[in-house]
Amino acid sequence: MQLYLIPAPSSVVPRNGFTRADAEVIFRDEPTLPREAYRLEIGGSIVVTASSSAGRFYALQTLSQIRFQCGQNLPNLYLEDAPRFAYRAFMIDSCRHFVPVPELKKMISVCAKMKLNVFHWHLTDDQGWRPEIGAFPELIGKSSLRHGNHFGREQDNRIHAGYYTRAQMEEIVSFAHENRMTVVPEIDMPGHASALLHAIPSLSCGGKRVAIKTKPGIFGDILCAGREETYETLFRILDEICAIFPDPYIHLGGDEAPKAQWKQCPACQAMIRRENLAGEEALQGYFINRVRDYLVTKGKTVVTWNESLNSGILRDDVTVQMWLDPTKRCKNSPNPLIVSDFSHWYADYPYAMTPLKKVYRYDPMINENVVGTDIPIWTEYITTPSHMEYMCFPRFMAAAETAWSMNKPPYRVFRTELSELMPYFGVRYAAPEEDWDPPVGKRLSGTVRHFGTICPNRGVRNFFFHHENKKK
Repeated sequence: MQLYLIPAPSSVVPRNGFTRADAEVIFRDEPTLPREAYRLEIGGSIVVTASSSAGRFYALQTLSQIRFQCGQNLPNLYLEDAPRFAYRAFMIDSCRHFVPVPELKKMISVCAKMKLNVFHWHLTDDQGWRPEIGAFPELIGKSSLRHGNHFGREQDNRIHAGYYTRAQMEEIVSFAHENRMTVVPEIDMPGHASALLHAIPSLSCGGKRVAIKTKPGIFGDILCAGREETYETLFRILDEICAIFPDPYIHLGGDEAPKAQWKQCPACQAMIRRENLAGEEALQGYFINRVRDYLVTKGKTVVTWNESLNSGILRDDVTVQMWLDPTKRCKNSPNPLIVSDFSHWYADYPYAMTPLKKVYRYDPMINENVVGTDIPIWTEYITTPSHMEYMCFPRFMAAAETAWSMNKPPYRVFRTELSELMPYFGVRYAAPEEDWDPPVGKRLSGTVRHFGTICPNRGVRNFFFHHENKKK
């Protein structure tokens, strides 16, 4: 019989005969194997060889897919497997629309089945602050709720609220670890900070309270990089984040931070002169480097979106996440890179704009420093768990195939594998096959509908039109 596996293993050698699915599974240690690599041999018994619990876990995911397809009699085979990238992430934005703990757990468990190993959790933004911080109770008291939603066609003036207690965040970390997944919390700075500035206005350049935003966009309210209070407050927040999230990475955001306020701020201008910086972009590099220096003392590695490279002074050991890089700074950067290409891998855009074929065929190897990939789902226009699952699946499977498999099959084969294996992943609201790759006419009409949705927001509309015209 034809065997389908997602993601595709490095090699499979069929052998004659069959083995009962309930045969004993024997685990063998082989220290010379890479940490996530494994060997799976089916022939009378089932033998899993690996050097770590991660390798054994991934072997059992593969075995589970084989059992799902073959029932009581498994085909004898010898399989070797190892990942292409060590960092294989998916991101969920809990800020624009709050995502409950049970849905986060479901997403983690489904993604673990496809051998993704990093949950990137976007926890703060202009539209909400989600993590409980004991030192600053006003963050959840004031900034975990907003009065109104004005996201395209979604228009209301109701209160939208939600935050994660420390116990809930620790519960997510524990659940992720059970699924051999690390958690990377993102605390966005210096931009996308309206919710933080709403609770602690003294961290803004003007010292005035900032409104929590009720619509999407890029906003000028950013943290003051010239005040010592800003760094002292951030370090106290990050102390608690480090205690809750024990894994190696902390994401500092760093994207879409307009510098108009810094240009007019005496404290920021004084910092530029004192540190002999080239200007406001270099001030962001100083800001990220200073927070990085603090987190290094905590044993953490910093991740930032690619705009921080604009400074020209970003530390070489800061991991850069590329989403939109028109000047090709990422391609020429010595920094470790995580690739999340906006045009190919943003899962919140309709299949008309980002069909499954486009996701699958994208090659993230923009240079030799790429250490991994990350497929995000932003939630400006994602209001329910069912809608999130529809947008993510099967596109997350395509990203997982690229992240894991060193020799993934042609797209037509992957489509066939998906048709067979989608029930295995247990996603109730996955997109149906007829929606994965719309024909040209539906792609055009779907794109027009999406732009119609975002048209009420001028900043978002201008960004899209500018980006699409540059591509042409």
